[in-house]
Amino acid sequence: MPTNTYNYILVKKYKRKKTLNFYAFIKKWRLKIITMNKILPKTRLSICIVTLLFFSIINTSFAQTYTWVGGVDTNFYNVNNWDNTAIDFAALNSATLIFNAGTPYDPINVGHSGADVIAKRPGVVTVNVGANIIITGTFYPYNDANLNGTITLNGSANFNGRRYVYLGKGAGGTLNVNSGSINSNFNLYIGNGTGGNGTANINGGTLYANASLEVGTGTGNPTGNLNITGGTVDVKTGINIGTNGHIYISGLGQLIVTGDKKTALETHIANGKITCTAGKTLDVVYNGTRTVVNIGQNPSSMLTEYPSYIILKNGIIEAKIDKNTSNLVSMKINGVETLYVTTSTSRTGGYYDFTTSYGFETIFGATFSVKEETADYIDVSFSRPYSPGNNVTPCDADIHYVLKKADKGLYTYSILKHKATYPNFDLGSWRQVLWINSSVTNKICVNELKTWEMPQPGDAWSPTSIAEIIKIESGVRAGKYDGKYQFSEPLYSLKAYGHSSDTNNLGIWAVTGNHEYFSGGPTSHDLNSASGIIHILMNGVHYNSTGFQVPLGEEWSKIYGPYLIYANQNATATANWDEAKARAAVDKTEWPFSWLTNTPDYPLAAGRGNIIGNFNITDPSKTNVNGNEAWIGVTQLSPDAGGNWQFEEKNYQYWVQTDASGNFDIKNVRPGTYTLFAYKNGTTGEYRQETVVVTAAATTNLGNINWTIPRTNGNLVFEIGVPNRTAEEYKFGDFDYCEGFVENKFAATFTNPIEYNVEDKNWPTALSYVHSAYFNADGTRSVWDWNVNFNLTGTIPTTGNAKLTIAYASSDHAQNWIFINGSRVTPSSGYYPPNGGGNAFLRQSNHAKYGLATFDIPYSKLKSGKNTLKLQMPSTSSGGNHVMYDYISLEGDLTTLGINSKGVDVADFRMYPNPTKGIFEIALPLSIQETTIELYTMNMQLISKKAYTPVNGKVQLNIENQANGVYFAKIGTTGVTFKVIKE
Repeated sequence: MPTNTYNYILVKKYKRKKTLNFYAFIKKWRLKIITMNKILPKTRLSICIVTLLFFSIINTSFAQTYTWVGGVDTNFYNVNNWDNTAIDFAALNSATLIFNAGTPYDPINVGHSGADVIAKRPGVVTVNVGANIIITGTFYPYNDANLNGTITLNGSANFNGRRYVYLGKGAGGTLNVNSGSINSNFNLYIGNGTGGNGTANINGGTLYANASLEVGTGTGNPTGNLNITGGTVDVKTGINIGTNGHIYISGLGQLIVTGDKKTALETHIANGKITCTAGKTLDVVYNGTRTVVNIGQNPSSMLTEYPSYIILKNGIIEAKIDKNTSNLVSMKINGVETLYVTTSTSRTGGYYDFTTSYGFETIFGATFSVKEETADYIDVSFSRPYSPGNNVTPCDADIHYVLKKADKGLYTYSILKHKATYPNFDLGSWRQVLWINSSVTNKICVNELKTWEMPQPGDAWSPTSIAEIIKIESGVRAGKYDGKYQFSEPLYSLKAYGHSSDTNNLGIWAVTGNHEYFSGGPTSHDLNSASGIIHILMNGVHYNSTGFQVPLGEEWSKIYGPYLIYANQNATATANWDEAKARAAVDKTEWPFSWLTNTPDYPLAAGRGNIIGNFNITDPSKTNVNGNEAWIGVTQLSPDAGGNWQFEEKNYQYWVQTDASGNFDIKNVRPGTYTLFAYKNGTTGEYRQETVVVTAAATTNLGNINWTIPRTNGNLVFEIGVPNRTAEEYKFGDFDYCEGFVENKFAATFTNPIEYNVEDKNWPTALSYVHSAYFNADGTRSVWDWNVNFNLTGTIPTTGNAKLTIAYASSDHAQNWIFINGSRVTPSSGYYPPNGGGNAFLRQSNHAKYGLATFDIPYSKLKSGKNTLKLQMPSTSSGGNHVMYDYISLEGDLTTLGINSKGVDVADFRMYPNPTKGIFEIALPLSIQETTIELYTMNMQLISKKAYTPVNGKVQLNIENQANGVYFAKIGTTGVTFKVIKE
């Protein structure tokens, strides 16, 4: 058969099947050609010619060149970014792809997803100087790959050159491998030919050379630099390093060569061709198959580093942390895992996350480093800079973990930084989440009120109409509801909270020695522990926390922490919790920690100042009120706070409680100018003082501060509730509120309308903690009127006004209409209480943000005898709409029956929870500074008699060691006795 006949047949067949790559085509037809060659031996030369001709055909006749322009966007697969829109990304095998500098866009996300597809392999790939391409997918060039410009591999990039790969051939080329892999089937050159200058930075992932690795070799003495800083370079045959070639190894970078190349590699090291981090030494080890070069790790260090994660261990604690995400993958104490570890869900281990207007985002793309290492501790950093296109949150995040020698916990802190060049940034939530191994813990410990055995993984449960609440059907909590919000508490009051076990002798805790970096001040409450989880919510989004903004052009940074993730192994859950609380007390005394050095956002004690003084309150209507146990603090108010410390989240807050004499010492305040606030249970409103200046290493003495409560409207006619910024003193407000679906108890407990007589002072039983819609027994909702009845005697002034004060513990999507004897007090256009929002009713709480309002009541609207103040919450469109009253009072030149605001009343005493498991609290009138409490059995046998000093108006008693049954608690000489049920 003539040669031209072979040409015709093969070319014809190739044209018919030109979707095949030429090499695949030749493979398919090789047998037929060989067969014909045997039959017609004289045609062997012709077949060689034909083969060469076909290579010419594939590389000339059928090849098409496409050049990146980048005129539209960065999308590699947008045909409008190429000089020829006919490009077919599903059939690239005969195409030559040329990447020049984009005008203006460079391509990102080059490559396709998943496994290699032959039809998607480009024939030739050329990257020219000035180009900047990012490869994140699968990309297999068939022929030589010439890589100049800048080439970056991220994500699961898989660049596989089927022939030679040249980096910096005759020009400059830089390769950055952050993850994924690059592979050369033949030799891989870094710097090649005259004028060649190649730099390969292997920060992660792997570079494979399936033949020889050539670094700065070839004619013209090219320059080649290979920097292996965290990934792996894997070479099959050998390494040649030219005159201007160099290999640098640092961190966990490693060089692996097949075979015993120990002598050759040690020679390169001796000649300075392979070097490492100053002060470190390279180990060269032949393992019987391959030779490995890396930096040996210090066996006495608490750090062991691996390519994708690190291990911190001190002989007690062992923590595994992912280098890319900063996620706490595992934390063990003496070999026992404390976290829930799984690969089947993202709810595993521990992690930090943002919630902003840009969405929810966790940490990724971090760079690991050691901030500081001594014989006593190690501080490691996972720095995630803001990277447009990769991160949506325009804020740098630097996550740190600190392990101390012989410690039973792992400290962590984070630094958020917004640079002036970054886009607008707003922060809603910044938190750390720890998923707990519920198979080894069975008891939750938040505070004395919220501590009990938890449902176990095998217990049955059913969903409810509220996504966050389930009903437990079996186990120790059978019949109870469970939800994350039921454990919400003021975070300042929680020094140590978490999970523990009486059977497995294990505890895992969040331990906080200082709360200066938490948002919202001492009344801010939010998630902490819940079923199978610990939240550390440093900036929250619940209960009307509104977040803050940092605009473009503003530099801002804040350090959150350090706090301690603490583990212990005592005999009981109580013993573990007591130890965690004791550790919190130690950390409080050591704040600021002297070991956290070289951190501008965290000045040490010498770089901070103190504020001292004495605080007193004068209330003409309540002479027993003074300045003891008041909260007093300073902060710098940002615009988003609206002048209210409850909404200050951007800056630090420093709060303490005064002692029994009203003295205060606010320690370790950063230098600056602050606004001072103070408030106390038993009073409404707050004290405010501007321009408090703090100087480093100095004490600011404010002297005697006296806050006089204005009483300009006359007598205190009546009071309802206790002013303490919560609704806990009302029915269901002490505990039931947190259990879920408490509204189902309303119809059987309260009438509609409520008729409340102020003379009875029985708000703990007669008034609900929440003024919501009335939940009827048939499942419908109605407007719920509350009629507050009071009797006036004597002469009523004909002019002027009485003053109605309402302190709100919470309100959400609710108006509050107020009437006096049928006349409207609030505007007819509607009235919403101040500082509303936060959904506290639905989120199982008895308060959100505090608000205070006063209303003028014209004397002309009042009368001798019975008067009625009607409170109405007309917003019944949702079951969550509500108002919570903290306190209500009326002042005026009036007299009424049965009122003695300065005396002691039974209604001023409360006890909860009742029934109790053993630990319970008794709330006392704030006028009682010390009392004796006697405990009796049902048969009136005295169990104990002790003196108590109330803290915040409360004392705590414990009858856990007593048998279940009925007991009596007698309060001093007040005549008040509680019946206590222990179960």
